[in-house]
Amino acid sequence: MIRSGKFAATLLCSAVLAACGQSEGNDSQTTQASAAAVRAEAPGLSESYAKVRKQQVAAVDYELSVTLDGELDHFSGKVVAHATLDGEPKQPLTIDFSGGTVLTVSVDGEEVPFDYNDYFISIAPEHLKAGENAISVDYQHAYSTDGSGLHRFEDPEDGKVYMYTDFEPYDANRLFPHFDQPNLKARYTLNVSAPKDWTIVTSVREENVKEDGELKHWTFPQSAKFSSYIFSLHAGPYHIWEDEADGIPLRLLARQTLAEYVKPDDWFTFTKQSFEFFQPYFEVDYPFGKYDQVIVPDFNAGAMENVGAVTFNEAYVSRGEKTEAQRMRLANVIAHEMAHMWFGNLVTMNWWDDLWLNESFATYMANLAVAENSEFTNTWENFYLGTKQWAYWSDQLPTTHAIQLPVHNTDEAFANFDGITYGKGGSILKQLPYYLGAEEFRKGVSNYLKDLSYRNSTLNDFMGHLGNAAGKDLDQWQQEWLYQAGLNTLAADFQCENGKIASLTLTQSAPEEYPTLREQRTQLGFYNLEGGSMVLSDSLPVLYSGATTQVSEAKGLDCPQILNPNEGDWAFVKVNLDATSVENMAKHINDIEQPFTRLMLWQSLYDSFYDAKLPLDEYVHFILGNAGAERDINVIRLVARHVDTAYTYLAQVDLDEETRKGLQLAIETFVWQQLQQAEAGSDAQKTWFGTFTQVAHTDESLASARDMLLGELKVDGLDMDPDKRWDLVFLQNAHLYADFEQAIERELAKDNSDRAQLNAIAAEAVRPLPEAKTKWLQNIIAHRDDFKLSQLKYAAGSLFPASQLELFEQNAEQIIGAIDAVNATASPEYIGTFTRLFPLNCSDEGVQQVTDILEGDKALNPLMEKSLKNRRDGNQRCLAISKLLAERNQG
Repeated sequence: MIRSGKFAATLLCSAVLAACGQSEGNDSQTTQASAAAVRAEAPGLSESYAKVRKQQVAAVDYELSVTLDGELDHFSGKVVAHATLDGEPKQPLTIDFSGGTVLTVSVDGEEVPFDYNDYFISIAPEHLKAGENAISVDYQHAYSTDGSGLHRFEDPEDGKVYMYTDFEPYDANRLFPHFDQPNLKARYTLNVSAPKDWTIVTSVREENVKEDGELKHWTFPQSAKFSSYIFSLHAGPYHIWEDEADGIPLRLLARQTLAEYVKPDDWFTFTKQSFEFFQPYFEVDYPFGKYDQVIVPDFNAGAMENVGAVTFNEAYVSRGEKTEAQRMRLANVIAHEMAHMWFGNLVTMNWWDDLWLNESFATYMANLAVAENSEFTNTWENFYLGTKQWAYWSDQLPTTHAIQLPVHNTDEAFANFDGITYGKGGSILKQLPYYLGAEEFRKGVSNYLKDLSYRNSTLNDFMGHLGNAAGKDLDQWQQEWLYQAGLNTLAADFQCENGKIASLTLTQSAPEEYPTLREQRTQLGFYNLEGGSMVLSDSLPVLYSGATTQVSEAKGLDCPQILNPNEGDWAFVKVNLDATSVENMAKHINDIEQPFTRLMLWQSLYDSFYDAKLPLDEYVHFILGNAGAERDINVIRLVARHVDTAYTYLAQVDLDEETRKGLQLAIETFVWQQLQQAEAGSDAQKTWFGTFTQVAHTDESLASARDMLLGELKVDGLDMDPDKRWDLVFLQNAHLYADFEQAIERELAKDNSDRAQLNAIAAEAVRPLPEAKTKWLQNIIAHRDDFKLSQLKYAAGSLFPASQLELFEQNAEQIIGAIDAVNATASPEYIGTFTRLFPLNCSDEGVQQVTDILEGDKALNPLMEKSLKNRRDGNQRCLAISKLLAERNQG
């Protein structure tokens, strides 16, 4: 919620907004519409003004010329917007252009006066006419250092310069002045001048390249019609690999110094498999001709679906041998971005309130594509382990929201890139094929894409096509699942007679603040012990709704020892196991035959701890007593992650020191044992190594870590690649162990890559020394312009771990005092970086500290407010875990 200040200034009153859709001819309505056309002088774009401008501009195409230079700190350009205005202009026309320099503005070849306020250009109506106007702007703009707009990167290893763009939701206007809103789709004609050893990449392949001394001039044909946030311009001396997918030209690009670590066979295989799945599924051929994938540094997200020129974070390139989970994540992100080519790029949301349509659909379709057409057989287990847990976690936060919600401006749009938009939306779309039928769902999606190609759409368009294909009215489903927030809980209660089920009732509940009860299909799994194994004896699909559902079909089935109310993860719901199932799970967790069920039951156990129902020490002892026997890699990954979380909480919960140290030592010992005992070279070994670097703390373990770093201790099969080595350097610095300063220097002498330099910053920032905190806090707050955002991110994320709370308190006044200045930057990327400074604080004082900020008089950016509310919730949960532990120990 926006309280006051410049963020509120971007919003126009609802009365004015209501008038925007009215027809001409009424003086009162015309007056209201005229008032709405006055744009606030503030960063970002409001939905209300975007609606006004959409009425002004009937159509637009762009001719863009850009000059790039490897040495300067800025670029220059000229754009001609061929804009067709709908009627005689009565109000100024604004053109989005953030943070640049405007040299001249012309209309139809004649220079005209203009206003520019660092956010947008305004042209008075008397200089425009109804119909087509050729609006030309000559401009300059600084290169970005925060990963958005046109970002410039200089490789520290070889000095080569690379550039790429990243625009969503509202940064395309940092490349060129234009109408930066998704429902003003356009065609783009680009030409670029750049150093002669560079390759230029955009949505289409070049039609001509001419060399002129030290420069090359690249000309590109006119593109297809799409929104500007998915336009792109990438440039630099990239290493290029080429292939094709059934006639579609493919390229993969990466920095020269990273190229040796890229595995192009994986990239091209996963790309081809995605094309093989999507084109017949959608019944629409790939619409954009060619497909480039560019691996870029300093990237803020995982990847971005620019039309025909997708960008990927360099984190998807490992400098060691990847685990199968890492390879699957790569396959998944490739499929996710490709799905956007149809859903988001070919058909695009009208405004950012339908952002979920883009991201949820791509999330679900990526997993479906990988599950149906790849080497990976446990895709949905990975979906449950990752995306769905993100969604469940997000839906229990105080900042949860409906999947479909109003988005008043582009600041709010940025804040909504979260676990609800991606994870919950993807999860409820996963339900729909069970609810509608898989073929009916597919046909509805196909019809939607065919009917709305190159156009904008709304939620009703999508749901209408699905409902028509299935012959179902989805209004009620839509209201329950898309317009209401909150996570339901499902429990099963059953009675048995003579070894058979006599009755079974499903009970659905909802949190008090989000009381909606929903209808969905789930599958019941009935488990019994047979020959030493807990096997699935029966499964039963059930459609449930309301507070209770009687399951008459279960009557007569064998009485289960364990009943899983969401077998196979059909439903989006939190599960409460019945007492009998909990008792038998505790006894037989390793006897359960189905790995997916073990995964879900381990997660259920963690939920009990996280909800402060199971004491932390009991949870830790259960892990230590049972997890060592697990052999399924997904369960191992889940348990290892939860061990790390439990260790983090142990640093702050209310425990006597002897007990605390005993539990911490037991975790460290257990993890080291798992690392030693795991099969050489296995994914389990790599997983436990990662956990070891998080929980090692005794001199003995720290000495082992240092010896591994120096090559004096080897774990059979564990390749000590550069990324693992930096994990060990970070660990050594976090504990100020032995020659921790020299450890950084030695590693930088071997590895001077950009990734190494970022890791060195993190290792220095994590040191529990006042001078380290002061240095990097000053860099983040007072000297941020001297650093790239990626450097500040690494520092902020390492500065105050949960075990260094006292050092945070020593600096809290300075951090809180900087909030106003941080908000004033209007940079969501920097604001998100700043919020990483607030650590877990498991105390009443920690909760109150954040509450005072939230309830104070500071005008908080939506992203800042959301982050602080979530931090307070984390503190409250930790406090509840601590109190449960203290009460149990006192009792």
